[in-house]
Amino acid sequence: MKTIHYILLYIGAACALTSCDSGDIAEKVYTVDEKGYTVRMTAQVRGISEWDGTDYTLAVAGFTADSKFAQVQRAVPATLDDDAPLSITLSNLSDDIATVELALTNSLRKRIITLATINMSDYRDYGTHDTIRLDLGTIDVGQTGVLQMGVFDRACIQCHGANGRSAAGLTLTKGNAYAALVDVPSTRREGYMRVESGNAEASLLHLILREGGEDLLSHNHTEILSSQFKSNLEEVSAFIDQWIRHLKPQPQE
Repeated sequence: MKTIHYILLYIGAACALTSCDSGDIAEKVYTVDEKGYTVRMTAQVRGISEWDGTDYTLAVAGFTADSKFAQVQRAVPATLDDDAPLSITLSNLSDDIATVELALTNSLRKRIITLATINMSDYRDYGTHDTIRLDLGTIDVGQTGVLQMGVFDRACIQCHGANGRSAAGLTLTKGNAYAALVDVPSTRREGYMRVESGNAEASLLHLILREGGEDLLSHNHTEILSSQFKSNLEEVSAFIDQWIRHLKPQPQE
């Protein structure tokens, strides 16, 4: 509880007309409940409707340091129009909340992928209870956009696109990944598509992230991915499968 002292001056009616020679000064003490922290995320999002009807939710969520399950979250509405302004506020966040994230969560509110993070300790050290703001500008939060920001940018482009590197001729940087993967034959395993739209189980990307996948290519991609997703590789792999199944086969010319 915080005690806030307000000094209230009670001024006689005569003071309204003439100067006061004296006046009583009374002090009142008000007790106000201690409020937790408040975080407000603003953005313009595109592609949010792609999550409607899936087992996933894109949300602003608060996590403790020792749990992968959101203690509190507010979903980004799947009915939001592209580029419509969005503002989501989490209030009364306790000191137990270590991070507030824009995250993809499953039906159990377990974190699958993080797209943006606020470390609450930075603000506690500063000692402010002002609203903490996270402005993300315009972001693609469709399934391909989340895969790009949450997986490719985090775990893949070091070998597939960054600093001019393009292992196996595959570039997974933003704006290039979809065209390089979807319905494109593998240059390393004859007879396989890198990603076969609508068919996860037949896609090489699916196979190399499952048991035995380390034998399909010269690098162990499960090991590479698990270095970034130590506690939820299985869930990330399931999300990748969801993305593949969501893809519509391209019409034949």
